[in-house]
Amino acid sequence: METRRKLLVVELWGIGDLVMASGFLAAAAAQFEVTVLAKPHAEALLRPQFPTLKFLAFDAPWTVFTGKYRLWRWPWGRLGGLVRGLRRERFDLAVSARLRDPRDHLLMRLSGIPRRLGFPHPRFAALLNEPQSAAPAPRHVVEDWQVLGAACGLGKALVPGLDPARYPRPAGWPEQGPVVCLHAGARIPVRRWSEAKFAEVLRRVRALGPCQVVLIPDPDGYGLGLAPLADRVLEKMSLPELVGALGASDLLICNDSAPGHIAAACGTPVVTYFGPTSPERYRPWGEAVQVVIRDLCPLRPCFDYCQFAEPHCLTRLEVDDTWPEVARFLQMHRLGQAH
Repeated sequence: METRRKLLVVELWGIGDLVMASGFLAAAAAQFEVTVLAKPHAEALLRPQFPTLKFLAFDAPWTVFTGKYRLWRWPWGRLGGLVRGLRRERFDLAVSARLRDPRDHLLMRLSGIPRRLGFPHPRFAALLNEPQSAAPAPRHVVEDWQVLGAACGLGKALVPGLDPARYPRPAGWPEQGPVVCLHAGARIPVRRWSEAKFAEVLRRVRALGPCQVVLIPDPDGYGLGLAPLADRVLEKMSLPELVGALGASDLLICNDSAPGHIAAACGTPVVTYFGPTSPERYRPWGEAVQVVIRDLCPLRPCFDYCQFAEPHCLTRLEVDDTWPEVARFLQMHRLGQAH
């Protein structure tokens, strides 16, 4: 039997980033022995979908939101051990879709991997020996993975996908629908639309017709203020259960956050409220996605580094102004075929 080549996929960021890489991973797993270098949550998210993948957990110090360059706090011993371990694996090639990120590229270079594919930083282009061209205009992250897929011989039609049947539904899931799921949180606080505005959206959703509203609060409790408006409140779910819940929903309403990417990858229609980031690059991938956004701040997109006391791009985003487009989308999809 011919030994398959070994591919290292470097995706050290969030859950949504891993979901956007899932199309590439599906194609790569058919041709390579694939190891995913990612945060510890990667295995829980992807193992049910991709049982043949190998996972190497590493929480890179440069991926924290603040204080990422306090080098004296970096786990240098762990970094050195990671590089030595990667060298022992003797990977044939490595890929990173992170735009112009010399940290990923240096890690790939130090690991002695002969083929290194990514999108180079102009000052550190030598770290990659198969540099790929970045788009002059904002290109979606999924399209970057498609570029890498073509360069690896995997084809171009690589789109995110998760099969909700592979994931468990949480206990207490509604037996009848349609099910409208609301996830009001986001890992980065400046991406969170207010609970009060989500409450008004929920009241208007109820007015459109009967439905079961499932509320999924953030782990820190954000969103629990909406509990009186929900039929079910699901807290402390595992990551596989979150995928199962979002995949079983008929519609998700959320902020610019990982649940939007998960739901879209499962084929669930998504209404997502965007503030400080770019939907051209980071919206959930798919046709059944309604991005709600307004240019209410001259500095948007600031990519989460808001210079004001509050994120005006969201605090000035009003329900009345955006409801017509949301209502049209809901009427198109909310009563669609149940999962």
